[in-house]
Amino acid sequence: MQDTSGYDPNYVMGRSTAETDRLKRQSQLYDASTWQLLKDAGLSDGMKVLDIGSGAGNVSFIAASLVGGRGRVVGVDSNPVIVAEATSAARSLGLSQVSFRVGDINAMELERDFDAIVGRLVLIYLPDPSAMVRQLLDHLKPGGIVAFQDLDWGDGPIAVPPSPLLSQAWGYVKEMFQRAGLNNRMGLSLHGVFASAGLREPRMSLFAPAGGGADFDGYDYMASGLRSNLPHIVKLGVATEEDVAIDSFAERLRAEVVASKGAFALPTFVGAWSRKASV
Repeated sequence: MQDTSGYDPNYVMGRSTAETDRLKRQSQLYDASTWQLLKDAGLSDGMKVLDIGSGAGNVSFIAASLVGGRGRVVGVDSNPVIVAEATSAARSLGLSQVSFRVGDINAMELERDFDAIVGRLVLIYLPDPSAMVRQLLDHLKPGGIVAFQDLDWGDGPIAVPPSPLLSQAWGYVKEMFQRAGLNNRMGLSLHGVFASAGLREPRMSLFAPAGGGADFDGYDYMASGLRSNLPHIVKLGVATEEDVAIDSFAERLRAEVVASKGAFALPTFVGAWSRKASV
């Protein structure tokens, strides 16, 4: 049976140890694209950065690498367990310029002198992302940077040749997002979110790791995402645990792709950045 002890109805991926492990695996696959987004957006030495929905701290650590020792990065997340883990990781990495706070971003007292506000995979879980970005602008200096990266699930997986098992799993998650009231196209929707928040049209980029063969990390990553989504997939009536058969999913997907000498792309992350008006 699926462990739902860490289930959080406000975050469809859950708050379990397995989800924390998934975030670490995700970091290995996607961090390079996040670094490029933040660099292109203009993060540089000495800046003060606010990381929304900071999770295990990976985006905060990327920001720290760009702002250096003279800069400062503040990560905010509502989960005290993952904040404690991120704080410990920052300490072990010697990143004294990085700190984390526990709390609801809607209710927290935050400074109003940040040079940049960033986030990865956070706006998709909000009922009104434009309102949140508009609210966050109050904490940003004139001319400050806004940079977000979010998921664009799309209509189906990119795979050559087509993978029936991957398509089935993709469909489960897409349907779960829709029934949960989430925008599975949040990535490309960032353009409209920024505009509705009063920002200038953002610069945008798109990234998806891809591969095949027996050693591709994508099989385990897809399985970990499916596992974290499973409580909602079952609760919302999309599929049963028996339908998903999560414990064997990674190996079944690996066998299918390897047998066909195929390759596939993991879910797409879309990045967008803009700046607050100077006056």
